[in-house]
Parts: sequence; structure tokens; C-alpha cells
Amino acid sequence: MKSIIYSLLQVSLLSGVTCCVAYAGEVDSWPSKRAITMVLPAGAGGSSDPIARLLASEMAKSLSQSIIVQNRPGAGGNVGMAQAAKAAPDGYNIVISWTGPLATNLALYKDVGYDPRQDFAPIGMIGCTPNVLAVSPNLGPKNLAEFEDYAKNKKDKVSYGTTGAGSSWHIAGEMLNRDIDNSLMHVPYQTPSAALTDLLGGRLDAIFPVIPMTVSHVKAGKLSVLAVFSKERSSVLPEVPTAVEQGRADLISDTCFAVLAPAGTHTTIINELNKVLNAALSDSSTRSKLEAMGMQMRSGSPAELASYLETEIPRQAELVAASGAKPQ
Repeated sequence: MKSIIYSLLQVSLLSGVTCCVAYAGEVDSWPSKRAITMVLPAGAGGSSDPIARLLASEMAKSLSQSIIVQNRPGAGGNVGMAQAAKAAPDGYNIVISWTGPLATNLALYKDVGYDPRQDFAPIGMIGCTPNVLAVSPNLGPKNLAEFEDYAKNKKDKVSYGTTGAGSSWHIAGEMLNRDIDNSLMHVPYQTPSAALTDLLGGRLDAIFPVIPMTVSHVKAGKLSVLAVFSKERSSVLPEVPTAVEQGRADLISDTCFAVLAPAGTHTTIINELNKVLNAALSDSSTRSKLEAMGMQMRSGSPAELASYLETEIPRQAELVAASGAKPQ
């Protein structure tokens, strides 16, 4: 029996070494072998889809190799992330993700099926898009203070729609709600568009979406944004003051995007991908397109992304707990 176990261990160790040697041997020829797959743990047509496709196209030019975006939606991003975590760490598999799957979901789900810090090698940050307080122009309030007074004095609670308990919409809403005597009533929706439709139709008082959803409706006069939940004003809504400017330094809520690879991907490849990503982000055309989507740029090193995860995961856990959302 001992000899059988010893033989199995030898085979296992040999397989592991062979695998690592094979991946290491491909570093010099990377990425000439085949197209790179970029998993996006969200469906096609969503707010993250154009970000992924734009960066995949620009990075592919620098690498002289195709990057194919593979949409893998489900469970708030958990399905795609779990798949990406199990992919071969050979440089031909990467994932573009955001705060939800990278941090918030760890407090929202009992088992997400992956560990953002252990199962992935950080490549780099892309940027962040803040949540905003958006209402119908017919509601009345013209700024954050007026909205707070309106909510406190309204006979019935002010309704606000979200994309579900623990989502960035919900967390942003509850950050405000807890300081205005819980004058807001949470109404969860299955999709962002459903909440927006009800707001535009007068069946909902407010929403706390990220900026890209609001711009066209603001320009059409169908939506009013009263505050941006960030330290800096948005370049696509420059006329809207931040919550910080309006005396609420605590109202900071955003969704940040980043690129990662499966853990074990060779450092040389990670550094090259970081270089290519940052080059794409510094390109004036790419940058302007991302900023037009409401993105506040935040490029950097793999170490800076790792640092972001170390601080953002516990911060999101605290926000989820404060929102009252329970792990499912």
C-alpha cells in the first residue's frame, strides 16, 4: 500500500512540475500561439460590455494578437469569475471584473466559488464610475439637501429602486437613508432598466445608479442627478456637484473595474499585460471613450490592484452589513 501511495505522489508531483515547465516554456513565445480569452462575468449589452470590448480591442493591437471577449453572466458575476479562476494560467486567459464580484459578493453570498485574492493574479485597475442620486425632474428637490428635507417631511416614505439587496445601488441608498431617519423605502428590481423605467414613468421616486445609465436621460431632460457620490465631479456631468461638495464627505460609493489573470500566470506575462493595459488607458482616444461612459480613470500596477482588494473587500463587507442585506 505504501508503495502505491508513494507512486501516486510521484506521478502527481511529476505532473505538476511538467505543467509548470510547460507554461514557463511558453512565456518566450507568448502571445503568438493563439487568441487570448477575456472573460466578462456579465451579459452582452450591459454597462460593462462596451468597456471590455473597447479594452480588448486596444490591448490586442499592442500584443498583435486577438483578444476574444467571452460573456459569462450569472449570480452577480460569480459564475464567470469561478470559471476564470479555473482557467489555465498560461497567459491566454484573463478576466475583466468590477467591485461586485471582486469584493461585495464575498459578503452577499455564502460561497462565491472563488477567492479574488488567492485565485487570481492582479494585472491592473481601469477606473471607477460613481453612484449618483437620480430623480424625476418633477419630484421637486434640486440638490442633496432639498432631497433630504423632502424625504424627512413626506408623509409616506420616499421609494428608491435598486438592482437588489447589497448591490451598489442599495448600498448607496442606505448610506444616505441611515442619516435621514430611514425615510427611504427600498424597492428591489431584477434589472437596472426596470428600475429606471419605473422612475421615468413616475412609479418610483429615486434611484442610485452608476453614471453611464443616466447621461442620455439627463441630456433629454427626463432625469435629474442631484449628487455624484465621489470626491471629484464627473466629466460627463460636470454641472452636478458631488455629495462631498454638498457637505456629505461620507457619501462615497462607486464601482471600480480591473483586469486579472488566473493565479500562477507567469510574472513576465502579468507585467506585459499591465504595460499593455496602461498603454491603452493612456491613449487619448480610448481614454475619452471611457470617460464618456462615466469612467474616472485609475490605472496602476498589479501591486496597486492587490492593495485595492485588501482594503475594498473588508470595506464592502461593512457596507453590506450596514445595508441589512443577508448572505444567500
